[in-house]
Order: sequence, then structure tokens, then C-alpha cells
Amino acid sequence: MHAELLAIGSELTQGHTVNTNAAYLARQLGELGIAVTRQVVVADDRTAIVESLRAALDHSDLVITTGGLGPTFDDLTVEAIADATNRPLATRPEVARAIRTFYRRHRRRLNRLALRQACLPVGALALPNPVGTAPGVWLPLDLPAPRLGVQRAARQAGGALLVALPGVPREMQAIMEDSVLPRLRRRTGRPFIASRTIRTVGLVELQIQAVLRQLSIPAFVQVGLYPHLGAVDVRLTATGTPQQRALRTLNRLERALRRRLGSAVYGLDEQMLEGVVGEALARQHKTLAVAESCTGGLVSDRITNVPGSSRYFLLSVVVYGNRMKETLLGVAPSLLARHGAVSAPVAAAMAQGVRKQAGSAIGLAITGIAGPTGATPNKPVGLVYLALADRRRNAVKRCHFRGDRVAIKYQASQAALDGLRRWVLGLVD
Repeated sequence: MHAELLAIGSELTQGHTVNTNAAYLARQLGELGIAVTRQVVVADDRTAIVESLRAALDHSDLVITTGGLGPTFDDLTVEAIADATNRPLATRPEVARAIRTFYRRHRRRLNRLALRQACLPVGALALPNPVGTAPGVWLPLDLPAPRLGVQRAARQAGGALLVALPGVPREMQAIMEDSVLPRLRRRTGRPFIASRTIRTVGLVELQIQAVLRQLSIPAFVQVGLYPHLGAVDVRLTATGTPQQRALRTLNRLERALRRRLGSAVYGLDEQMLEGVVGEALARQHKTLAVAESCTGGLVSDRITNVPGSSRYFLLSVVVYGNRMKETLLGVAPSLLARHGAVSAPVAAAMAQGVRKQAGSAIGLAITGIAGPTGATPNKPVGLVYLALADRRRNAVKRCHFRGDRVAIKYQASQAALDGLRRWVLGLVD
């Protein structure tokens, strides 16, 4: 089965909103063995939506739309589906009752326009929305309507399937997980698919690609490289082969990649770098304090996003001004005068200072120039010093990141967490 995703909304085409729904849907469908062959974004224009729907239905077995199911004037998806499939609209009493119940439960006065969401194409199944008022739409097209394309009409028995979901991610995901995925599993027969994601930090795609070319990867394993700021995920997906063979192959490839990529591999599947760091600190009963300048608390935010981080995380200090570095962390004024705030000696002093303040086993410090201002000829935008300290030793790393202010801050946080991981685990490249 091949699928197309059609995201509807002018806020998407104009760049005001990022289409995160597509990534979620593609992952969910991929786990069912349904390949997403195309993703299309279309504005809130009825004619454009109708044309996009007809084109999608002409060459895809499954079309999933997101957006445009609400009650306002620019929510045009349901009407466009009716036009594209040559089906009339009809009010569904059970959906209208659900909308009224939603308003009563939330002690809100019913806006009559909300009942517009109870009008659906004839033949469609209304998918309950557990967190909103707009139902999803499940419309099998087993008997193609006259206005559908020639390719669509020539398809084998079973036809196409059109699913419409709200654009609000929380509502879309709730309907997808409660109603759509169970029905798709029954429809596809739940083919066995095994996947493994090897998560790396500090490498770029071409470095990993060079390693992959050295491996013997069978045809039934698909390989995808997914880069992020300062990290690359390697996803291996095995399909169309017996379960035991798939798992043996993925295990073999994972071992080979770990051996060749070394300490750049920090985790698998859904593991996050901050979670891996937290597990290592908790396992070794070590505590941490952090002093941040250019990252503004981002490292501490990521660390404390992990449940249970209070077991090892003691203190966070955001010190932008030099006087605060002196007062709160005990950085010597002479160091700041001689080397400047963005320097290896000051980073080391910050790490030791925050460690002593907290009484922690480890101190981590970050200082740098996130830009776009503040640079000098000797200290460009993106220059960052990362420092780690315990009772016996200090280590400072000089980094130079590129991008805008937000990108530099994130890369600095990524490098700081990776440095902390290596420090705690005793990893050497």
C-alpha cells in the first residue's frame, strides 16, 4: 500500500507554521509497512484542495489529509472531499450530539457554527475526536465515483481510502492512535516490520555513509540517514523477510555500526542524549552542577526534561555578566581581564566554581559567542568553550559552531551533553 499526505492550511504554505504532522504520520504508517510516496501542502483554497485530492487519489491507495476540519470560514476540507469524490454532504446526528456534549462537558456555550462539523460526505465514517469537536473522516472509495481519474477507476477491488484528520497535532494524534491505526492494521494484515535506529552525535552524514558502504546490507533492509543539529540518526528497516532473519540481520548491522562508529553512538531508538547522560550519572551515583553563559540555561533545561533528574542534578546558574561570574562562581577578575569571558581559563574556572558552590561531583560550564553581535577578530561568532571539572581534574574543549543564534546555542548544548557523557563513561575516541 502506498500513501500520500496532504496538509491543508495557508499557515503552512506561507511558512507561519511548521508541518510536524507529516513526520508523525509518516513514522506511524512506516511501522505498518505503508510507504509514504508523496507529501503535499496546499493553501486554504477550495479549488486547489479539490485538485490536490483528485491527483492524490489518482495514484495512491491511501490519502490522509490534515487540517481544515474546523467550523470557521477557511475550513474547507470536508466540502473539498465531497467535490473531489462526487458525494453529497449530509448532517450526522450522532456527530452533532457529540459536539453538544463536548460543549456541555467543558461548560461552554454552544456556538451554532460548531455544528457545521457534523456535516460529512455520504458514505464516510465519523472518527471520534476525544480532545476536540472536529471528527475525523474515514471514507473508503471501493466503488470509484464518476469524477475520479481513470487510474483510480482501474484499481483492483478494494479501491482507495481517504482519511481526513484535524490539523491540531494533539487532536490529529488522538484520532490517529484511537481510530485510524487499528483500522489500518486490520486492513493491511499487520505485516512484520523490524526497525532499529542507531543514534550518533558529533558526526556528519558523509562520515556515516562511508561506514555504511563497507557493510554488507541485504536488499530487504532499507537505510535512512536523518541529520539533526550536531547529530545523525541511522534508521535500519527490515521488511518482507521472516521475523527471526530480520532481527538477526538488524542485530548484526547494529554491532557492526557500533564497532566502526565507536563512541559516537550514544543510544538506540527513542533514547535522547540527555536521558543517556542522566542514566550514566544515576548509575554511578554522581551529581552535577551547571554554569551557562551563551546557552542561557538550555543545557539545564534539557537535563531536567528527564524524569527523575533530581537524583543527580543539583544546581544551575546562568551567568551572563562578568561580575556575576566573579560573585557567584568565584572566577578571578584577573582571569577575566587577561583572557576575556569567552576563553578556556574562564570556562575552567566556571566549572570548578559551580561544582564547589553545589558540592557536586562534576561541574559543567559553557561560555561563548552565540551572535550575531559580540565577535572580535580573534573570537568569531560561534566560538564556544566547554569545561568539565571534578575534584581531581579539568578539561576544556574549544568549539566553533555555525548557524544563527538559536542553532549555535543548540549545538553548544549538544556538544556539552556529549562531552559530559564521555567524561562520565570514560570514553576515549
